Formats: sequence, structure tokens, C-alpha cells
Amino acid sequence: MTSTRQQAKLETHIKATSGLLAFALSTLLTAQDVNGDWTRSIRSESKPDKSSVLQSFASSQEIGDRYGSRIHGFIYPELTGEHVFGITSDDQSKLFLSTDSDPKNKKLIAYTNEWTEVGKFNKYETQRSKPVRLERGRKYYIETIHRENSGGDHVSAGWIIPGKSTFRIIPGSNISPFPTGSKGKIIHEVWRDPVAPPIKGTPPVTVTSSNDPTKPVPGGVRWFWNNHLSNLNKTKANNFDLCFLGDSITSGWPGDLMNTYFGKYKPANFGIGGDRAENVLFRLENGELQWTSPKVIVLLLGTNNSGMNNSGEIALGVATVIRQLRGMLPETKILLLAIFPSKDPGKDSKTRGANTYLAKMDDGKMVRYLDINAKFMDKDGKLRNDVMQDGVHLNRNGYAIWGENIAKTLDKMMK
Repeated sequence: MTSTRQQAKLETHIKATSGLLAFALSTLLTAQDVNGDWTRSIRSESKPDKSSVLQSFASSQEIGDRYGSRIHGFIYPELTGEHVFGITSDDQSKLFLSTDSDPKNKKLIAYTNEWTEVGKFNKYETQRSKPVRLERGRKYYIETIHRENSGGDHVSAGWIIPGKSTFRIIPGSNISPFPTGSKGKIIHEVWRDPVAPPIKGTPPVTVTSSNDPTKPVPGGVRWFWNNHLSNLNKTKANNFDLCFLGDSITSGWPGDLMNTYFGKYKPANFGIGGDRAENVLFRLENGELQWTSPKVIVLLLGTNNSGMNNSGEIALGVATVIRQLRGMLPETKILLLAIFPSKDPGKDSKTRGANTYLAKMDDGKMVRYLDINAKFMDKDGKLRNDVMQDGVHLNRNGYAIWGENIAKTLDKMMK
């Protein structure tokens, strides 16, 4: 599920999609394993980007998108007896409680993998803790960590105290900040997702085409949502070290050939036919590859942007995708391939121009550019007939040439 704001945003893009698929897709956008890597967004070793004082154990709402947060401090029970704790949030969250005032003794007592409404502590069983015995006159360390993706956002902790039967937000009179401070308040810390600096070689162009490659939009082909849903499942499984990202040329990889050339790296194919740069951006901003950790991404993108006004706009779209990936996955290397040749002279002219920009994006470390296009050409510099199934897409021989000619570079990058 998603928040009301998220759902409205999704429904705008899913008009042609069945209700069942829309429901499944929106669920996967925020669902993560409770032990998943989303916790990396709470960078507690560094100073938070924003801190605010709360008068109860409930954050403000609609702070923004794509951040991690923490609320931690002490609680002071009014009564001795069994207390039940609960957590609500949009999106994921965990609630920890210590057996005393020492954070080292904290244990996970409740969590939610998906969004919940404000104040609704009974949507999922995991939101409620088992009864915990607390003693009046003592203080206990308590902590929530929270992940917000997009749409509505909030996090709160509540309790059922002895003699009562319903949850209420833990009030200010029973909390104080960590490590010191008076009762009546607690601190909410926010770490926004890191944003990568502009990619080296990004063209200094202004977009004049009707399709802006820097603005994320869903793909317009009928299979886009089904394929996006499949990629979200691959993201959730998170069992790959090598990712192929791109359009139909990438999605067309024969599975047996991919296994032959790259099986030792546990590859995953994230190609979707018809995708332009702006469609890949949409996928990345809506769950694909979030909190995964591939060692290398092989990126081939841009041929479907060849209808734009100039080569610089095509390259700008690719650079924007690279920047998004670098911000999401700062430890992942990117093998950027030159846009492959085609039999369309007009398309080829623009993509060759775009490749001159892409070559400049190689930083020698995290982004490597590789042009294997000569391998698809004959001795006269013309596109070979034995590598294509049509004017754009490779046949098995073409994919074999692709695999053979990136293997050495990929081996070095995977180390």
C-alpha cells in the first residue's frame, strides 16, 4: 500500500493498468524486508540534515521525500506493570526498547514493513510489541528508526499502559531526549538521501524537445507496468551482483547467453523495451534498485531518445540517470556503453554525437565508458547483417559479440 498522496500519484500513471496490478505495484514500492538495507539511510555517525523538537512521540507529517529519521531518548513509566508498545509510520519503521537506560541493551520490539495511517496501531501484527514489564521510577531507552520513500510521511510510537486497553501516543510528560534533557520533549533527527554531484561530462544544454529526458515519467508501452513490477520483485529479492539496465536491447539478452558470459556474477536484467532515459529515471525513483548493492551496473541507454532535437539532449538524459544511480548506490560502479549503431542514418547521426558526450563521463573510477561499436561493423564501416535481427535489435550473434567484448573490462570492475 502507499499513502493517499502516493496513491494519487500512481493512479495518474496507471490509468491503463488493471486494479490488481496497480495494487500490487503500489504495495511493492514501499515493501521491504524488516532486515533490509533501508536502514542505511539513517546515517547516525554523521550530523543530521535536520533536527526538530517534538512535544510527544510523534513526528511532523509531510516533511518531504527520500529520507531516513530517528527519534530516540528515554521514557518514564507512570505505573509498574506490563506495557504494550506500538509504532505507526509511512513508510517503514522499527521500534527498539532497552531493558534499562543503556542504548546498548536495546532490542527490536515492533516494526512495520509498509505504510500505516497515523494513529492506527493494529494494521499489522508486527506493529505491536509483546507485553513488556516496566517499573515506575526508572527510565528506559527507546528509539525509532524510520524510512520515507515518497508521498506522505510520519512516524510515531504509542503504548498501552497498565489498566488501559487502547493505544495512545507516548506523551511529552513521559519522555526526554537522549543523552540529556528535561522531560516534555524528544528530538527528531532527519538524514536526507545523498545527492550525487553533477556527472563529469554532462552536456551544458537546455532541453527544447517535448520529451524532457531529465523529468521522470513512466514508459508508454503496454508492457511497462508488468515489467516494472517484475523488476521490483528482483529488487526486493536483492540477490544479484551485476545489473544490466536499459531498454529493449538490454531486455533482449538471451538468458542462456547471459549465464554463459556473466553467470559467475549473479546477473539481473532490468531492461524494459521502449524505455527512454526519462522512463528509467521513473523506475529508479519508484523502487527499482532501491537499497540493493550490485557491484557493477552495465548501462546501455539512449537509442529511444534519438527523436530529440540534438545529441546533447540525449546525453543529458543518460547523465541524469547516472547521477541518480550514483546518489542511490554510491559504492556501485557503472559500465557505460556507447549507444549501439542502427540502420537508421538519422538515428545513427544523433547517437554518434551523443557518444562523444558519453565518452567524457568516464571518471576512471566509478564510471567507465566502453565503445564496442566497431565490433558490429564490417571492414567498410557498415553495420554487419549477421549481428542484427532488424535495424536496431541484436540477434544471438550480436549478444555474443557484446558479451565477449565487455568481459575483460567487467572482470576488472567486479573485483
